[in-house]
Amino acid sequence: LGPTFFSAFTLTFQTHLFSILPASFSRGFKALIVSTLPPTDSTLPPPPNRPLWNAFESLGLLDRFDSIIASVGYEHIEAHVIATCTGDWTKPMIETLRSWMSDKMVSWMLLPYARGASNVDEARTMLQGVGSRFDFHMNKTLCDLRTREVFDIIIDFPDSMGALQDLRDCLQRVDQRAALVQSLRKANHKRLLHPGAATNSIITQYVATIKCLRIIDPPGVLLFKVADPIRRYLRDRPDTIRSIVANLVGDEEGGEIIDENDTQPLQQPDVDDYSDANWEPEPMDAGPEFRANKPSDVLSTLVSIYDSKDLFVKELQVLLAQRLLAIDDDDVQKVEKERRNIEILKLRFGEAALQVCEVMLKDMTDSKRIDGHVQSQRTSVVHPTIISQHFWPSLETSDIVMPGQFQKLQEQYAQEFAVFKPDKKLRWLPHLGTVHLELQLEDRVIDIDVPPLEAAFIELFSSKPVLSIDELIAGVGSVDRSAALKALLTWVDLGVLKEDIEGTFRLLEVTEEPSAGPSEHARNGMLTNLGPLPLDRIQSMLKLVPGYDRTIDQLAAFLDAARREGLVANRDGVWRLNR
Repeated sequence: LGPTFFSAFTLTFQTHLFSILPASFSRGFKALIVSTLPPTDSTLPPPPNRPLWNAFESLGLLDRFDSIIASVGYEHIEAHVIATCTGDWTKPMIETLRSWMSDKMVSWMLLPYARGASNVDEARTMLQGVGSRFDFHMNKTLCDLRTREVFDIIIDFPDSMGALQDLRDCLQRVDQRAALVQSLRKANHKRLLHPGAATNSIITQYVATIKCLRIIDPPGVLLFKVADPIRRYLRDRPDTIRSIVANLVGDEEGGEIIDENDTQPLQQPDVDDYSDANWEPEPMDAGPEFRANKPSDVLSTLVSIYDSKDLFVKELQVLLAQRLLAIDDDDVQKVEKERRNIEILKLRFGEAALQVCEVMLKDMTDSKRIDGHVQSQRTSVVHPTIISQHFWPSLETSDIVMPGQFQKLQEQYAQEFAVFKPDKKLRWLPHLGTVHLELQLEDRVIDIDVPPLEAAFIELFSSKPVLSIDELIAGVGSVDRSAALKALLTWVDLGVLKEDIEGTFRLLEVTEEPSAGPSEHARNGMLTNLGPLPLDRIQSMLKLVPGYDRTIDQLAAFLDAARREGLVANRDGVWRLNR
């Protein structure tokens, strides 16, 4: 009867004990349990807890306050996960956390949860249930942390691969997929989808989101739920197609969002493949509009923002035309780079879609050949790019007529072209291109590359030194007044022209010496006190002088005039006073 009496006594004792415990006992008991946790400092010895836990068992507190004991373990795990994993995305952390659980938490768990075990195997069996709960809580805490960090994790991709692997593994144990979608959509709305974000930045983040969510969830359900607001926002932006195409050809700074090694053709959405031996049913949380066979590569996903790839092909033609026309005559490498780009894109969009681009590239090759023939018949400084009118995109038009010697050079070139290609006729686009000029003035020679309008204006001054802006506009045909002023100011900044009165410009055959003023005194003071200085340093310091408004080219002309008078000297680009 001993055990029976002992059980009855224990029950009566515990009943009376629990009835007189104050309301604050739970807080005190929890604090006492916290004191039994293993120390965070590995050099400190563990606290002597066995007598304390034996007392808890004798008093019946272990069963009565089991939830408090478990909460202490949960909170300790949470604190450790947050302290060690926050912001550390380079490597997966789950195995590291499980090693910590084995080293630190299991020894603590033995006392409250395996106190009656007689050997290791029996203790392991007794800890299975609570160990599984603690492991689940560790996964949930890490998943919650990575969910809060997911936007920044995507920004840091691919350096954040470890965090993505954590999320993928945690989501297999913890049902947090909906929370991840909600968190990422909220972060995108707040930090990405607003007028202050550049379109190219949004596209870059979207591409990173595609790659990251494909790692976390290969079927693409999470991506389908997260991407819809981004795709709708990009569809409403007017420069989305241009930004995507610019990235395709590597035209955006920091761009190249498309993998060059990925040359598979564009995938067609909404096409069922009934022969796929690896077919799997759609995930449980997939919505009714989700399709498992949606395009999975980045380019196909971007193109599918719109209903047709034709929009991208047309924009590609426009961008290629601009890039080809901007290439210098002798820069063969850039033409070859554009050709390689088109060859890669033909694998993605198909040969038929890029036939026009092929013609444009062929025109560049033919232009070199035709120009070589014309130059062999009559040497000319004119080297035009001859394009096929019906295949190139519509180029901006202008009524500019190149005056004087420029017009004569065009006519001579056209005559030789007509002999070589009697069935074709040149139609000049004089507002496009670049003119290399050598201006021989009385006291200086200026060597410069300028747009055609600037060249046309300075040519008019060869016959008359003073011209009004209306006379200049009339001399080149028809041009917008603001464009004319901008072109004239180029020469004013270079010290070639001067606006004497509003709207009237004079050619400066000899550089005008500015009257000695604050800027000249400042120049002399700098060269005296600071010693020899390069041109850019003099310019940056003169800008601090009140009333100084000259350009660096005007300063160079001023110093050159002072050099001719023997006031200053220049050696290896460094200016100094002559003493």
